Amino acid sequence: MKGIRCLLVLVSLSLLAACANKESSLDTSLYDGKPIDTLSLDEPPKTEKEAIQRGDTALSAGNTDLALYEYIRSLEFENGQFRDKALFNIGRIHQSRDNIALAEKAYLIAVEENPNNTQVLEQLGILYSSNGDIRQGKSYFLRAVNADQVRFNKVDTLSSTDLTTVESVASLQVDRHSPEYAYMGLGVAADLQQQHELAQAFYKQSLSIKPDSAKALINVSYSFYMSGDYRKAQRFVLQALDIEPSNEKALNNLALIYLAKGEVNRALNVFSRHMDKPEALNNVGYFLTLQGKPDEAIPYLQQAINTKPTYYKVANENLEKALAMVREEEAKQDE
Repeated sequence: MKGIRCLLVLVSLSLLAACANKESSLDTSLYDGKPIDTLSLDEPPKTEKEAIQRGDTALSAGNTDLALYEYIRSLEFENGQFRDKALFNIGRIHQSRDNIALAEKAYLIAVEENPNNTQVLEQLGILYSSNGDIRQGKSYFLRAVNADQVRFNKVDTLSSTDLTTVESVASLQVDRHSPEYAYMGLGVAADLQQQHELAQAFYKQSLSIKPDSAKALINVSYSFYMSGDYRKAQRFVLQALDIEPSNEKALNNLALIYLAKGEVNRALNVFSRHMDKPEALNNVGYFLTLQGKPDEAIPYLQQAINTKPTYYKVANENLEKALAMVREEEAKQDE
């Protein structure tokens, strides 16, 4: 009996060691959080699907460290069917934490697993564009659009030269599952190249996917503003404000539109909805100066300084610029 008990103990210890070795062999290169041994005392998941479900549950509960751990555990199963989805979730968690390096790493591995995962391609586009690499971001947005067209059984692979006209963009098929941010990102890239009509075509597709997207409405509004169509710019930004009344970017865009239309008091009122009076006055003066109206800007900048002289150093600097522009213009007229 003593020999049997010793054998059972040895077998139990061997099993525990095997489990420990299995957990210690976990690839934690995509993990960044509190020590793993503090996360879960549950039995290891038996399937890839169970591990992902555990990750989803932890993520819903706001426990992102545990979610990361469970998603990473799901990658340990050979021939996994949902690896790209788990890697997408890993990337999104890291991206939400501004851990760009690990987010990029997770997304790139996910693309290797599934080159047509539109969500991953779209997030890579956002990641690169947000960090100033517009060319790389645009390439991934285009790949996301291509992958989505594959879903619609479109066999031709699109290149950037295939989407250079309003008609070519409008011919793309979309539905509510299409990558709205990829179309939006391509629109922003077109706007940066002063191709405003093309940008607006991309934004229109984005709005076809999600009509109540305040972000898309703000972008298309700003595109019309930059192209000088203030009526349409105002219409779209007001739609955005109907959805998100306190959206500061939308309010700023509306104020800029009013300034461009010469409705200065309305612009001042809009700025005053989300900033104090000196800042609102300074903004009016600053943007009037940018619009080539320094003589109109000067009174607003002086009011900003008078309202809060100790605080508004920036208003003094803007006033000096406006006065310099006026003096330069007067000097040209005297020549």
